Amino acid sequence: MRRILCIVVLALTLGCASGAVGRAASISVSSGRLTALRTCVLSANSSTSAVGVDTSVREGTPAGNYGTNNSVNVTADDPAHGHRRTYERFDLTACHPVIPSSAVIQAATLRLYGTNLPPACRTQDIFRVPSAWTETGITWNNQPFGTSLNNPATAQRTSSIAIGPAGCQNSTVNGYVSGWNVTADVQAFVAGAGNFGWMIRDDAENYASSQISAYATREKSSSSIDDSPQLVMSYR
Repeated sequence: MRRILCIVVLALTLGCASGAVGRAASISVSSGRLTALRTCVLSANSSTSAVGVDTSVREGTPAGNYGTNNSVNVTADDPAHGHRRTYERFDLTACHPVIPSSAVIQAATLRLYGTNLPPACRTQDIFRVPSAWTETGITWNNQPFGTSLNNPATAQRTSSIAIGPAGCQNSTVNGYVSGWNVTADVQAFVAGAGNFGWMIRDDAENYASSQISAYATREKSSSSIDDSPQLVMSYR
């Protein structure tokens, strides 16, 4: 009786072992099909205009261009001071290797280095720009989104962040903000859609008092820190 029981147990054990080997082989085959995760970080600075460009437009000086300034601004201002918006664009072909059109973008984040915070916590929206602009040619008057306030509508934004004093999502001066999630836009760009970058504006322009944020541009040079505008991407 004991001998028969041992044989049954042995048979079951071998069956389980055989099944385990089969599953392991299956996992091994599947693992071989996985594509390695790649990353690309584009940092725009004064010597890399081919990588990225940036500027802000100002309602107070509607025909002025600020493409060579050391900072860009986003404001929710009363009409006496004028509103400001920021435009950013990165050339994805500057990634090495170049991201293929068939790639699946896992994550893409636009990071700016904040040098001034507004006195109240403000939501800042990022929008995909629909048409071409140049760093040294764009003004408040000719910007792709036009001059109407709170345009485009909040519902059309790609993502947003909050920035301001303590208690706000981003409340550190002289540091990178947590960043705008632009994954869907970058996915469209690598697939062949026109890449005209992004515009950042306050979610509720025409606020009762001056609320100004400042971010370092590619023209701002710093020997002690890296404060370049950055587009950080991971993809398969």
